[in-house]
Amino acid sequence: MKKIIRLAIMGYLISNPSFINAQEYDSWAIKTNERFTLRENTYVNPLDPSQGGDPGYDSYYLEIYEYDSLSGTENLKLRFQQAQDSDIGTNDWKLNQVDSSKITFDNVDGKIHLKATSANKKYIYDIKNNSITTGDYTAPSNPSTNYQKVFEKPTVTGLSNGEKNIELGGQQIISQKSDGSVHIGENSAVFKEENGREKFWAQDANGKSIPIDITNGSKLLINGRDVEQSINNVGALSAALTGLPTVPADSTLACGLGTGTHGGDFAFSGGCASKVNEKLSINYAASMTMPGQDYAGDFEDTFSARAGFIWKLGKTNKPTQISMKAKEKMEEKILSLEENNNKIISHNKDLKQQNKSIISKNQNLENKVSNLMARLERLEKIASRDIKSQDLASIKD
Repeated sequence: MKKIIRLAIMGYLISNPSFINAQEYDSWAIKTNERFTLRENTYVNPLDPSQGGDPGYDSYYLEIYEYDSLSGTENLKLRFQQAQDSDIGTNDWKLNQVDSSKITFDNVDGKIHLKATSANKKYIYDIKNNSITTGDYTAPSNPSTNYQKVFEKPTVTGLSNGEKNIELGGQQIISQKSDGSVHIGENSAVFKEENGREKFWAQDANGKSIPIDITNGSKLLINGRDVEQSINNVGALSAALTGLPTVPADSTLACGLGTGTHGGDFAFSGGCASKVNEKLSINYAASMTMPGQDYAGDFEDTFSARAGFIWKLGKTNKPTQISMKAKEKMEEKILSLEENNNKIISHNKDLKQQNKSIISKNQNLENKVSNLMARLERLEKIASRDIKSQDLASIKD
């Protein structure tokens, strides 16, 4: 008996268009019940095994067919013997027929999985390579939708204007326009070869161009280089170079190290600047990104360098220069001025102290004068009373 597996294999058909041939096979037919003798029994008396000998062993063939559900046409792709003589006693699960209720199709990698009945093992049919291997079986997380789904056959149409369309369920899956451009999906990703170049863009249902967003962890590579990372590296390399000297200030040679970052990527740099003469200075530097980046490209893609020169135009204003003797004399004068200044400071301190003493004495004198004035006022009052008394006495006489 053949088991007809009608599976949801549209994704596999799109990625493997060679599968859609002239017969337009839309399903797989798998025959699992053809039995054969693997080892004859050697019993002396089949009715009495105790008399000696070994039992016989049988196994099964797996036959994989392409199948056209409309016409019933089939094409044998592979006839596979489940077990070999060496499997007896070691892989006995291969002796039994597969479980026809647990045949699944993986439409991502294009493989059919057939579970063994007596163990958690399975046979794996690779459609692309037309081969069968074995492996451990794990139950599908959602078996009700994982296999034995009715496959809706795509419709291929050609229009008078030269367009060709592949539709599924009334929706356009792939379309080739009259200008040669290939559109995938209704909100299309568009490919077009023109003037020796392959052009690619995206557009919405109204034909308007829209952005293409590389997301969900995918990376856009050009010649093996991560474009986003390359942009970040350029920023980091440039930032690192800006931290290095370009003109030595007060020496003939200046060197330095620098670092820079952009978008989470780091770079380090090193370089020197040399003053050749009063008018000419040269500088040179290089920077490199951190090692260990994925999809960073070759060495030259992670390395940056610069070199330049500065030539002063016009008259050079030289700074005033003095001789060593003049410098020594100036230093002596400075020391003398410092000593005099210290003396003046000390003298000022003495004057301040004397001033405080004078202020204190003045205060004492003011107090004494104040006391004398008070006494004088009292004396004037007493004298005034005596005079009045004498005048009264004269009148009385």
